[in-house]
Amino acid sequence: MSKKKLLLVGAGGFGRMVAERAMIQYDCAFVDDGQDVDTEICGIPVVGGLADLRELRKEYGLLVVGIGNNRFRAQVYERAKTLEFAFPNIAAPSAYVSPFAEVGCGCVVLQNACIQNGASIGSGVLLNAGTEVHCDATVGDYALIYTNSVVRTGATVGNFARIGSNCTICNNTTVPDGTDIPDCTAVH
Repeated sequence: MSKKKLLLVGAGGFGRMVAERAMIQYDCAFVDDGQDVDTEICGIPVVGGLADLRELRKEYGLLVVGIGNNRFRAQVYERAKTLEFAFPNIAAPSAYVSPFAEVGCGCVVLQNACIQNGASIGSGVLLNAGTEVHCDATVGDYALIYTNSVVRTGATVGNFARIGSNCTICNNTTVPDGTDIPDCTAVH
């Protein structure tokens, strides 16, 4: 049985981590403006740049963005939406996503990340390794949470927020849209 074809936008560090997970389930190709077409990265071909999305849509129906810049990631998703791409979620086999959590589209959940019962994750969210989103917490669209950070029960992380590594967003705390929380910070 052949795998569905998936375009991975971004072949940098984060894009390669996404690719490791995506290639388990999909036949992948990279789109990256900084790479030459027909090169291979992690055994995956580069088939074009962002300007080629319309043409590539004829062959690929699925797309995931593996770029850490929240605003740029959102722009790519919005453009791809107008071209009628679909956006699957990519989750590492070791990640846990509760069947009672809500997860938007185009999200990436890396190894050992955990999304607990009642949590709500927006679209285009990147959850790095070891991230925990506890019961009834909310993470807004296009947020990025780095390694080993915890969003505690009832907390809200706004759209486009960036949470550094080893951070704790305490119970019932709100991180406003677009906020950048530095590494090793507790937000009360």
